Amino acid sequence: MVKPLEIALVVEDVLSLVLMEKVLAQTERRYSVLRPLVERGVGNIRKSVTKYVNASRALPHVVLTDLDQIRCAPLLRQQWGVTDLPKSMLFRVAVRESEAWVLADRAGFADFAGIPVNKVPAAPEILADPKQELVNLVRRSRNKRLAAELVPAQGSAVSIGPLYNERLSQFVRETWSMEAAMANSPSLARTVSRLQSFMK
Repeated sequence: MVKPLEIALVVEDVLSLVLMEKVLAQTERRYSVLRPLVERGVGNIRKSVTKYVNASRALPHVVLTDLDQIRCAPLLRQQWGVTDLPKSMLFRVAVRESEAWVLADRAGFADFAGIPVNKVPAAPEILADPKQELVNLVRRSRNKRLAAELVPAQGSAVSIGPLYNERLSQFVRETWSMEAAMANSPSLARTVSRLQSFMK
């Protein structure tokens, strides 16, 4: 039995953590996450990226951040100063954010949200705001309870509903198909490919 590769996993939010835990569990390479770090926003990851590079020499690091409004992943890497990394650090970018990976399993998400599959975008990575698109899709759901959990109340200052992370995390853990999502999400497919060979 091959010994699992022990890593630190750095992400922006709870949903990204759950997605990466599922992806890591389904790669051919065995992983053991010793240090899960939820940084609560892209700014905190960027601020600490040099620290992760240094720490990766003791414990390999896998870092996932959202592209958000930056034009492309190579430009983000350049702006962050992470174009040349030690082989002990894997830096990945979700285009444009991890919600695009969630939507990329179109049939799974349609079933979860109670909407026709043809309403789920075929190319979620080209959306300007995948999170907003996800919320808007659930707003039209036949499942009124789910809509109340994921969609913010009218006039609310927040952009998501009260159980957004809990319900989407449950969907990812129990139903979301990585294989189906890879077909519609190039950044997810590239991440899976890199994880298969990381530190080999």
